[in-house]
Order: sequence, then structure tokens, then C-alpha cells
Amino acid sequence: MIHRSIAKARRTSAFVFTFALMCTALATPAIGQSFCDLVPAAVVKSTLGLTDKLAAKRETEGSTGCQYKSSAPGPIILIAHASDASGMRGTMFEQRLTSLGPNAELIQGLGEAAYYSQTDNEQFPKFPGVTYTQQSVVFRAKGKIISLLLTTPGAGVPKETLRSLATLAESKALETLFDPSN
Repeated sequence: MIHRSIAKARRTSAFVFTFALMCTALATPAIGQSFCDLVPAAVVKSTLGLTDKLAAKRETEGSTGCQYKSSAPGPIILIAHASDASGMRGTMFEQRLTSLGPNAELIQGLGEAAYYSQTDNEQFPKFPGVTYTQQSVVFRAKGKIISLLLTTPGAGVPKETLRSLATLAESKALETLFDPSN
């Protein structure tokens, strides 16, 4: 009788431990995601108000980045990248904040610190006769430096539209992004 009680207690303990472990695994996001996992192409497309089809491709080489690209001629390209804020990228980010160029400005209310920059009338040899606008939002949040670089033919998107994508990204579990330095 005592042996059956002990055996039953062990089975119950094993069940409780397994159940607790499974609950912890479900509650804790998986480490090693890319930006594509956190912000799918459909979300980027709707947030930026794009009409063309947009595909997401995870950057290779152990990166956290994602490249979103339209299929339209003179494509729209968004490159999203995340890196550890405590490393060299963090140092470079801090330096950039103190020496913004003429096409850049600080952004308040996004992450711990952020800036926006825009360059108009860019030309690329692959697409002769098409001028592009390059816009970027770079911010520090949750121990990461997040860079969003958008290249569009023509005049680009409104600054607040790109900022809304950055705000959406900030709301995600950035700490789960794969860290290539590990």
C-alpha cells in the first residue's frame, strides 16, 4: 500500500513538473527569430500602405535581418535589421545621435532614443531613369538597435508612416531576435 502511494506521488510529481515545463516553454518566446518572424510581410505592406505584392526573405549568415521586396519594376525594398545595443553598433548609434547630418532628425517617443533620415533623388545603375527616396528610422529598445531602411521609387512614404512601422516593431518581442554575436 505504501509502495503504491509513493509510486502515485512520483507519477503526480512527474506530471506536475512536465506540465510546468510545458507552460514555461509556451509562455517564453523562442530565441532565435528573425525580423521576418516578428513582423510579417503582410503587416509591413498594410502599415506602409503599399499596393504591390511584398515578399519577405530572411537575411542569411546568422543575421536577424529581413528584406521585404515588392515585385513591381523599380522595386520597393525595406531592409530591417536588429543588433545588440551593447556592442559596436550601440557605440556607433550613440555617436550618430550626437552628430546627425543635414537630412536627419531626432525622434521623440520611440524606444529609448531614435532618429529619422531621408535622402531624395537617389539613382541606381540597375534601374536607369528611376529616382528613389531612401528613408530610415533607427532606434534603441529592449537591448537592441533596430534599423529600418526603406527604398522606394519616387517621393517615398510619409515620415509618420515609416515611424508607425517602427512603433509596431518596438511593440514586438525584440529580445527574442537571434543574436549573431552568440
